[in-house]
Amino acid sequence: MQIQPDWKQVYSAANPMEAELLVGLLQHQGIQAGVRSQGMVGGIGELPLDALHTPVLVEPDEFQRARELMLNYESKQNQIDEWRCAHCGEENGANFEVCWQCGHSKGEREVDSE
Repeated sequence: MQIQPDWKQVYSAANPMEAELLVGLLQHQGIQAGVRSQGMVGGIGELPLDALHTPVLVEPDEFQRARELMLNYESKQNQIDEWRCAHCGEENGANFEVCWQCGHSKGEREVDSE
C-alpha cells in the first residue's frame, strides 16, 4: 500500500513488528494504514528493538476512528496481569502459559512431596 504524504501518525509502535501487527488490526477494521520506513530496519540485530520506534500512519479522515482503536489496544496492553509460578515462585507475563524459569504450566499447583 502506498502511503500518501498527508497521512497522519496515529501511533508510535515500540518496534517494526508491533507496527505491522497494528497495521493489520486497522486494515481488518477497514482503515487504510501503513508504516513509513525510517531507514533503521538495517539496524535489526545490531540495535535493540526498543530503539526502532515505528510510526503507524492512517488517512486523515480515518484518524479519529484509528486513534480510538489504538487507545483500546493500549488499555488492553496495560491490563495484562503477571502470574507467579506455584512451583518456583517466578513472576511470568500473562502471555506465558508455561513458567519460563522451570517449565511448569500456569494452572499447575505445587504438589507436596510427602
